[in-house]
Amino acid sequence: MGLTAELLTGIQEIDEQHETLFEILEKLQGVVKGGDNWSVVYFALNELSHFTRTHFVVEEALMRLHGYPDLEQHIAEHRAFSAHLAQLEEQAVRQDVSLTIIHLVQKWLVEHIGVSDKSYVACLRTMPVR
Repeated sequence: MGLTAELLTGIQEIDEQHETLFEILEKLQGVVKGGDNWSVVYFALNELSHFTRTHFVVEEALMRLHGYPDLEQHIAEHRAFSAHLAQLEEQAVRQDVSLTIIHLVQKWLVEHIGVSDKSYVACLRTMPVR
């Protein structure tokens, strides 16, 4: 599953980053299905975690620049996801949580992009930079 038309924001940088997140997810799915050892899964998860943090910084900066009114709620969603991902990343050292991670990330990407991210699009398109 990749970035579908329904999940596009129309903001090129954000859409490209979302596509990268889906590509990393697909890579993670591929290494899990391929039965690769835990270190390969762990490093794919680590890549996902690092890119997610970068994406959140970009997204939050854009919302801040445009005065998005629900910024704090959006940041809270990002922090909650990051904390959950970090917890699973820590568990991945001791046990196989790859399927849990895949399910979490896939569900979160679709729900977060489809609802929360879509809600800031109008603000970024209409509100001037402060």
